Amino acid sequence: MIPEDRRRRKRRADDVRWGEDLVKRYEFLLHHTRDNIFTVRYQDKNILDANTAAVNTYQYSLAEFRSMTMDDLQPAGLTPHLAPRPGAGSRVVVFETTHRRKNGETFPVEVSSQGVMMGGERVLLCMVGDLSEKKQSEEAHRRSENNLRALLNAVTESLLLVDKSGTVLAANEMFAKRLRRPIDGIIGANFYDLLPPDTARERRKQAEKVLSGGKPVRFVDIRNSRYIDQVIYPVCDDRGEVARLAFFGADITQRREMEKELEAMALSDQLTGLYNRRGFFTLAPRELKRAERSAKGLLLFFADVDGLKEINDRFGHEEGDRALSAAAKILTQTFRGSDVISRIGGDEFAVLVTDTDETLMEKMLLRLYRLINNFNGRKAARYKLAISIGHAFCNPRNPATLDELISQADQRMYRMKKIKYRQA
Repeated sequence: MIPEDRRRRKRRADDVRWGEDLVKRYEFLLHHTRDNIFTVRYQDKNILDANTAAVNTYQYSLAEFRSMTMDDLQPAGLTPHLAPRPGAGSRVVVFETTHRRKNGETFPVEVSSQGVMMGGERVLLCMVGDLSEKKQSEEAHRRSENNLRALLNAVTESLLLVDKSGTVLAANEMFAKRLRRPIDGIIGANFYDLLPPDTARERRKQAEKVLSGGKPVRFVDIRNSRYIDQVIYPVCDDRGEVARLAFFGADITQRREMEKELEAMALSDQLTGLYNRRGFFTLAPRELKRAERSAKGLLLFFADVDGLKEINDRFGHEEGDRALSAAAKILTQTFRGSDVISRIGGDEFAVLVTDTDETLMEKMLLRLYRLINNFNGRKAARYKLAISIGHAFCNPRNPATLDELISQADQRMYRMKKIKYRQA
């Protein structure tokens, strides 16, 4: 076991050797570095020595330095900010402060101090780095980030920038609002982890397509009853390779609703609210193709309001319009909401009944006539409402064209009219 005095002597010897090595390093740095280096008495912080770089930086002579302390280099009342440096060791103290040149100009510095024995006296070796460029760069970066953030938030649509792995580099408040997350919880997170699993898989596929192809991908995302027109743009580096992805989303819900309204207006009859001729001939071919694929039958009814000209002549066109509206209401009550019910012009109506067979035809006609009788029994009008109707069936095993169905239903309707006319 080593006695305590031997341990102390060994520790002092190690300190001396460490100090001598440090002095040699200091002497080398003193003459070869551009950093400002000071030798400072530990006890009172008096400056003992300074290198040429310090003389040039602070504009004091060596003699002037030797009459000053390190505290004299910083403005009065300033408290240094300790800035521990990882791995610097217990003998090194690092802090940031502000120093002043002889002409009064101030500049930010980082001071790194470590104690050492020189000539039997404990001193501090202080290396002072000018942080002016660093601070200017940080300030410029901060202003740039603030400007970018202000620009992003000024845009009324959602913006997002991610790297190739999906890590969020930048986002605006509109994106955070649509994602229903705070902006601080988005930056630095993985974009795909913020999405529901199914949506995340779809976005990854779209992003991979942009990364591999280098071309934008556009799609419409339906979220919370909102329609978001989204585009993923490639952002390339100096070599022209895709390094990042920019997501841009525009809320087109209002536009979609306007389009639907315009479409409905274009396909609807203003008087009855049913489909108009254009609506019928837009939807009927689609239903025929769907019926052919599903092997389901279709029934086409052609109907005509009898005596509409006489109603107009006797009671006026307003009463004629009420007769057409009454006929439209009866047809709506007779058939299903999934059927295509339309007024194709004047006093003529067409109804395409989907997913049915010919056996239902009589039930539908009975329902129609019962509703007509109920209307006439209430005596709500000064005339009796009468409707002539014909039908045609589209057999899935032997499908017919729309023109063929219309021709068959129209002929049967006019045969019914002739029968009524002879009986009158």
